[in-house]
Amino acid sequence: MEIIIEFRYNGIKMVLSVFKSFLREKLKNLLKSLIRYNEDEYLTRKQTAKFLNISETKLWRLDKTQTLPATRFFGRVLYLKSDLLNFMV
Repeated sequence: MEIIIEFRYNGIKMVLSVFKSFLREKLKNLLKSLIRYNEDEYLTRKQTAKFLNISETKLWRLDKTQTLPATRFFGRVLYLKSDLLNFMV
């Protein structure tokens, strides 16, 4: 009985350790995104199409072919203005 309890305790500790590592990595990535957000401006699809003077369909094609770097955030597709300026050059 003592072995089973110890095994379950070690299993829970391992799961918590993996979960802690997962959360740490996700928070680190979110922090990096927030830092980039403060330094640069994100544009929506509509704003990006207007900024590049192209149709939203053309923007969709550029996104699908991964020609233009995009960031997906909670189901929204956003474009960094600095990436768009680099794309235009």
